[in-house]
Amino acid sequence: MKRTIKKNKLSKKLLVILIPILVTFILIGYWFLDPRAPLLPTPPIKDLSSIHGIETGVHVVASRLNESPYTDIVKSQFSFLTIDGEAHWKTLRPSVDKYNYAKADQMINFAEQNNMSVQVHHLMWGDVKFLPDWLKNGNYSQEQLLNMAHEHISNVMNHFKGKVDVWTVVNEAFTRNQHVYGLKDWWAENTGGGTRYIDDSFIWAHQTDPSAKLIINDFNNETENSVSNAEFSYLVSAKSRDIPIDGIGMQMHINATNPPSKNDVIKNIKRFAAIGLPTYITEFDVNLNSVKGSDEYKNKLEIKITYDMVRACIESESCKSFDEFGVTEKGSLFKKLTSSDSHSFLFNSRYNPKDSFYAFRDAWLKK
Repeated sequence: MKRTIKKNKLSKKLLVILIPILVTFILIGYWFLDPRAPLLPTPPIKDLSSIHGIETGVHVVASRLNESPYTDIVKSQFSFLTIDGEAHWKTLRPSVDKYNYAKADQMINFAEQNNMSVQVHHLMWGDVKFLPDWLKNGNYSQEQLLNMAHEHISNVMNHFKGKVDVWTVVNEAFTRNQHVYGLKDWWAENTGGGTRYIDDSFIWAHQTDPSAKLIINDFNNETENSVSNAEFSYLVSAKSRDIPIDGIGMQMHINATNPPSKNDVIKNIKRFAAIGLPTYITEFDVNLNSVKGSDEYKNKLEIKITYDMVRACIESESCKSFDEFGVTEKGSLFKKLTSSDSHSFLFNSRYNPKDSFYAFRDAWLKK
């Protein structure tokens, strides 16, 4: 009998100890698994940027459109969304005669429901990772490939006609032509080289949807250098031949170890403006992977670069839109594309605004 009483007392003591611990674990788990949308200052970023005549947008991932903190940020802070991975050949066209628009349609519907405009990347991109095997391994002739590209552009743009405001028609043609980071342009190499496929892609795109804005996109073209000079020379020639190109895209994946100066970016944007081509900032982030120093130093560097690049867009007076490459560091597109994490978006993995968010916002507040 005494042993039974002692056991009951011991059990009660254990319960007294274990219950608070269990409750604590449940609360911590709930906090991690169910993040809340942050309280952000007003007016939102999209309203501040519109004062300067510039749209602000963000790359959105279809699989996360059921996450309320994620979608709350997207629709409250940005005026447009960008469809990227869901619009690549490998995703859209699983076989030569079949298209799969399910994910892209989901994103278009989200934009329409929330009164957001849409940009799409990319109709033509020579990165083999994002091209389907049936295309790469089909042993097609140059003319067959160009005919397929024509059919692809027409099919995709007709499907979304009237729903997409800006298309990246050709991506990374000039960096890949110069083999920056060892990259190659599959389309150029397999259609005879040169710029024929670029010319044709813009002509076909304009024929399909004359009301859409058509841009040519690249990276490492923020300042005057071999990439931007090659792009500039091509665009001068293209305009003389009436190739229907409406603007240039600057990806702006900024390497924080050697960031461009604000004035150099402004000068380069104005150079393209002088030949009638405005600039679209298309994939902005700040890569801190190679930066040496304390977390405080890295944070200050990220703040400065973010602020300066927004100001360059504004002060150039020829910048149409500024697009963030992602919402949060959780599952970033940068990491998927490069196998490294830039840790550079405006919100952390808990959807809390970082200091760079406030720098981004402050840049739009200044007249």
